[in-house]
Amino acid sequence: MTPDERRRALIEATRPLLLEHGPGVSTRMIAECADVAEGTIFRAFGTKQALIEAVVDDCLSPEPLIEAFSSIPADLDLENTVTWVITTLQAHIRQVRSLMSALYPQDRHGPPHKPPHRQFHGAVNQALATVLERFDQQLRVGTPTACWAITAISFAASMPFSDDPDTTDPRQVARLILHGIATDPTIKDAPC
Repeated sequence: MTPDERRRALIEATRPLLLEHGPGVSTRMIAECADVAEGTIFRAFGTKQALIEAVVDDCLSPEPLIEAFSSIPADLDLENTVTWVITTLQAHIRQVRSLMSALYPQDRHGPPHKPPHRQFHGAVNQALATVLERFDQQLRVGTPTACWAITAISFAASMPFSDDPDTTDPRQVARLILHGIATDPTIKDAPC
């Protein structure tokens, strides 16, 4: 394996262990899971903390979302495309939330550094805008507003404060975003 491949393998092996054991996971456990010698971890990352930070950075990277959005089949209609996007966003949000909960339980203060949210959201919104461009004629709002609505509602629908399956089902969330809550979509907007 190349050094980058080795680092990637260690990150992948460490993520589920962090979810199960939190920051108390041992380098021995990681080495066994990755099927490497324990010293390999230190050669690749220097410290266990550096490896944990690499897992967090990897989890917060926009790249998997960008790749997933670019793989959406071009022949899908608007509702199926938005459902695909929401499914992908919800899975990512749950993964991040699970990792952060395992690493930083409620009795602690959270990550030692604030992730670059603006960079993350800018990259994700750009990829999403590219997907939505083919539907410009079907949108009542501009692409930036559509991106905001999809990401904001996907985030809200991923939070554990509702046990109503309609509020978390990606298809239902897509329909809510696309059609709103009105029964008659021909109703004109009332003046404020």
